[in-house]
Amino acid sequence: MAKLFVFAIGGTGSRVLKALTFLLASGVKLNNTDEVIPIVLDPHATNDDLLRTKDLLREYGNIRAGLQSKPAENFFGTEIKTLNRSIGGNATIADTYVFELQGVQQEKFRDYINYEGLDAPNKALASLLFSEENLETKMDIGFVGNPNIGSTVLNQFRYSDVFQAFAENFGANDRIFIVSSIFGGTGAAGFPILLKNIRGAQAIGQIPNPAFLRDAKIGAVTVMPYFSLTTSDNKLIDPASFIAKTKAALNYYQKGVNPSVNALYYIGDDQTKAYTYDPGAGGQKNEAHFVEMASALAIVDFMNTPDSSLTVSNGRPTNPVYKEFGVEQDGTSLQLGHLAAATKQLISLPLSKMALFSTYLSQRIRSAAGTVQWSKANPQISTSFLNSSFFNSVKNFDAGFRQWLSEMGANKRGFDPFLLDAANLGHTVRGFEPKKRGLFGGESDVKLDIVDDFDQTLNKTAEGKAYVSEADKFIQLFSEGTDRFVRERLPKVMDY
Repeated sequence: MAKLFVFAIGGTGSRVLKALTFLLASGVKLNNTDEVIPIVLDPHATNDDLLRTKDLLREYGNIRAGLQSKPAENFFGTEIKTLNRSIGGNATIADTYVFELQGVQQEKFRDYINYEGLDAPNKALASLLFSEENLETKMDIGFVGNPNIGSTVLNQFRYSDVFQAFAENFGANDRIFIVSSIFGGTGAAGFPILLKNIRGAQAIGQIPNPAFLRDAKIGAVTVMPYFSLTTSDNKLIDPASFIAKTKAALNYYQKGVNPSVNALYYIGDDQTKAYTYDPGAGGQKNEAHFVEMASALAIVDFMNTPDSSLTVSNGRPTNPVYKEFGVEQDGTSLQLGHLAAATKQLISLPLSKMALFSTYLSQRIRSAAGTVQWSKANPQISTSFLNSSFFNSVKNFDAGFRQWLSEMGANKRGFDPFLLDAANLGHTVRGFEPKKRGLFGGESDVKLDIVDDFDQTLNKTAEGKAYVSEADKFIQLFSEGTDRFVRERLPKVMDY
């Protein structure tokens, strides 16, 4: 069983991981893997971006756990596990997606390095490397644009039980993908340090499978500036420095990072929205952005790359590649039709299916359960099922999906491909007119509504089939039914 380990570093890492989770839930396929294992590295453990991603992954796991049959082509078809569950449970590491950094809670950086306890020469060296502002930085809100602090603190990961468990569980056919931003502190510091420790695991000592790690197939996405921050008289992060920091980091990456990665993806955007600067315990709740979804697609592209193109010799990729993301038509608000053909081929059908599913959940499911033909047998989808913990997880996940789409649509640059809760399901996908279906199967102007049209599609899809459980029927039927509806009623969505 080949595994994909996704290291999500900092706030951007969590947001890209969230986008990847929605893509996988909708049915976007990851090749060359049976299991995704996210490991989040972020000292700002209480930021809302991280908490929302953790909640989403929990509900995804609950839905997967409630299914007895898990076809890869259905909704939620990809296995996402914690590292603990992937190795069958391990008392030495927590059953969580987040690596808990030690010594950062309510602690200043000067205390972390025991500045006052250093002898005179080392204290002088520390003062040369770190400003007084650096030394006074409280690290429980992250490294606030200071990669020099982040590289020092994040280096502890290589000595952790989590790194040991990761190395022990890493096989010759497994892959690694690292997600980080380049214009802040946590991501800019974490990516080079993590990459160095993986490729150089043998030098650390007592690390399992060091040869596998040295020659691992590694991809990464480096997210350049795609948002700004509102100005403030008392801020720790200066958005005016984003471009300068990006240039400096790219220069360093060219020499110290790029040659060690099989595939490195670059992405950013010059159309930026200024977010409110809020580094507090409950802060950092950035609106979802199209750049984050495009960054998640870098993971899909990497996993679609055959093993033969990802060879490594003595820790050095033999043919590293560098890629950027682009759209076919520029604009301040993008729809599916604006995307390049390769992107549309990956996401148009899955996301359209999930959008249709979401609208049905919102407008119709309560009245349909137990009454419409598709819900009546083999087994019945009744009102009691709609009160189950499984369905509650589906609803919670769907609420996150709707919020994700809403935030992307309102952001700059916007991505607004769907009209959720459209009275006419055929108008769910913006920019694509529905194919009309007449009374006798020909084309006409008959209104395509939820009751008369989508229910008919579900009835035909369920006809003659038996499912192992209510939960399995629910997910499989809607995955197949939405697929059929898009192909029959919105065929132009399938034109690439």
